[in-house]
Amino acid sequence: MSLLLAAALSLLPRVARAQECTPLSSISIFMVFQEDNPDQVFFSENGCLSGGGRGTGCCPGSECAVCEPNQVTSVSGKTMKWNSCMCEPCKPGSVQFRVGQSACVECPAGWYQPLEGQTECQQCPSGTFNPSTGRSENCVLCPPGTFSKSDILAYREATTKLYRGLNTEFDETAGAVVCTNCAAGTYQPSAGGRNAEECLPCPRGTYSDAGAAECTLCPAGFYQPHAGQAGAGSCLPCQAGKCSDTPGSVDCYQCCPVANLRCDAYLKRAQGFYGTVDWYGNGEDPGENIDDMYDIFLLQLCLRGCETYSVANWCATGTCTGISDALAAAIAAKGN
Repeated sequence: MSLLLAAALSLLPRVARAQECTPLSSISIFMVFQEDNPDQVFFSENGCLSGGGRGTGCCPGSECAVCEPNQVTSVSGKTMKWNSCMCEPCKPGSVQFRVGQSACVECPAGWYQPLEGQTECQQCPSGTFNPSTGRSENCVLCPPGTFSKSDILAYREATTKLYRGLNTEFDETAGAVVCTNCAAGTYQPSAGGRNAEECLPCPRGTYSDAGAAECTLCPAGFYQPHAGQAGAGSCLPCQAGKCSDTPGSVDCYQCCPVANLRCDAYLKRAQGFYGTVDWYGNGEDPGENIDDMYDIFLLQLCLRGCETYSVANWCATGTCTGISDALAAAIAAKGN
């Protein structure tokens, strides 16, 4: 029996403390300071303080902002004064965790409270943020290219001062005041990014700056063989003698007959066409072989290398000797 009694007695102080405040939407009575009243306890301007005057304060989650003065005089001539105060629930976006307070406090940036009469603000969930105080709506989704992140100093200020979230622990993905940009070289295509791990590396052939919702293709004439590259400067120009036809190339192909030279435009061939006989026949590019004769094209290419660059390595024979005569003979034979 002693154990049972002890357990029952241990509950009494808690029950008593729970009743030491006036419930929300009820009227609380406070005694007001008066010199001739020996029963007066503490001075309070409006009586709306925990322990102030005589009476009980409004319960947490409420405020007694408006108090009406009252008084009565006994037959012996003693006047008793008090305030009657309505315990109004805190509005959404504000809270009060103390007993007997005359005002609720707004939730800090990074926090919110959609309900009235609450004692704690709620942290903005991962993937959202709130830059202002007193928010009653849900927090805003982080835009594409960003993620939510808070810092320990802001959390401590919110939880150890007026707003104290008694049942929360620090989580850097929650309670964000602003969203953080994904790092350059990564992107976040969707709204509501929760952490840096959700920022995806840009694929090969592309790059990004910080805060990118999508990656940018390296332009034609450039390539990028590596993933996760930052900035347009990471796109590499094709080497001499090589080309890339379209944006977003991961490598370049040899488009110039001599790899260590940069050829004029008419000598460059699109990928998949260089060196094929059928392609040399539309008659539009200057210097091309309009007769669709690959051997004549090679002789023309050899002659250009010899005359323009003084190199014979474009020539099938490896020498420039007699090329003009050979080309003239080939053209004449074609005409016959």
